[in-house]
Amino acid sequence: LAKMTRMDKLYLHDNRIDAAACKHLAPALAKMTRMKALYLSGNPLGPDACAHLAPALAKMTRMDKLYLHDNRIDAAACKHLAPALAKMTRMKALYLSGNPLGPDACAHLAPALAKMTRM
Repeated sequence: LAKMTRMDKLYLHDNRIDAAACKHLAPALAKMTRMKALYLSGNPLGPDACAHLAPALAKMTRMDKLYLHDNRIDAAACKHLAPALAKMTRMKALYLSGNPLGPDACAHLAPALAKMTRM
């Protein structure tokens, strides 16, 4: 994946990708700065995986679709993701359904969502 820097769509849904996998996946994703759509739904990400992914996602400023539904994303995970999401100002679709977000997660996400003016 690290050599596929021109890729603009990547489908990795339902692949049992967890924190250990994200530790290895994130460096390759960080090189894919042209990414427009990333499908990670249905993986047990949780806070630790999101901590690994967030720096890579922050480099994907062209992203306009991010699929993160059913990923065990909670308030702790959103705390990691929010700064990266704030850099994705071209976002048109962000899928977070099926996650235990709650009020604290929404508080982390709200400032980032406000910067996504194309939704």
